[in-house]
Amino acid sequence: MVKMSIGAAFSETFAFLKANWRQMLMWLGGAVVLVCLLGWLFLRNTVATMMMAQGDPSAAFGAMGSFFLFAIIAGVIVTAASLLIWRSGLVGGEPASDIGWGLGAGAAYMFAMIVVYIATIILMYIVLFIVGLLAVAIFGASGMSLESLATGGASAGLIFFAFLFYAAILVFFLWFFGRLSVTGPLMAASRSSNPFTAFGESWRLTSASQWTIVGFNILMAILFFVFLFIVSMVLGGVIGGAMSSPDAGAGALIGALIVALLVYVPMVLVSVSMPAAVYRCVGSRTETDVFA
Repeated sequence: MVKMSIGAAFSETFAFLKANWRQMLMWLGGAVVLVCLLGWLFLRNTVATMMMAQGDPSAAFGAMGSFFLFAIIAGVIVTAASLLIWRSGLVGGEPASDIGWGLGAGAAYMFAMIVVYIATIILMYIVLFIVGLLAVAIFGASGMSLESLATGGASAGLIFFAFLFYAAILVFFLWFFGRLSVTGPLMAASRSSNPFTAFGESWRLTSASQWTIVGFNILMAILFFVFLFIVSMVLGGVIGGAMSSPDAGAGALIGALIVALLVYVPMVLVSVSMPAAVYRCVGSRTETDVFA
């Protein structure tokens, strides 16, 4: 367990990106292509089924089930690609020979995160119910009504109380999932398929740097926002004008796709690099580590 600094995490993020960007483009690009192909097949089959069963309410539920299944499969594929990237970048694994492990571990990791997320949401609603009762006791039922909020009749204390509670929820989620942020790299480094063991190890490793990790994630979110704002200012007008032109055709669509890739691909690559960087900062460095 090592105390992390934001500067070290920032440096390690771009060190990982610099050392592994080819692998990241290959595996994430392949995952996106595969997901798009599967999405087209799911969409075609779903549309055909709904057209054949017009007026049948069960067709709508079947379509929802198909989209849910596709979302799960897509999530597993993208998570597996991320695990393969982390393994290759952290301990020098061979991604081609680890594909089977990556798919199994990706499925386990994704389902474990869904379970944790649902449990966290249930806990949040329980806390929200308790806090709501407390707010009613403090401010009275009349101050909690929608009419009082809409007409400005709610007290300043109630508004301030609601703001503090919302901020507390946001900070809690940033803190909680920050404590679990190195689960994927831990699984990749040890070639494990047990996310719950990795959850416990991630919780232990991040204990000394928990608020630093929150600060790092907030800093990166701000940088992402600034990057999107600048790019939208520079390229948004050009692409919008090209797309709205009466003569816009396939060229304009291709141009818009290229711009979208130029905008979102760097953000995705940095996002995948961040957990590996935090792992490098808080975990034990070994001679098997690839990038420095």
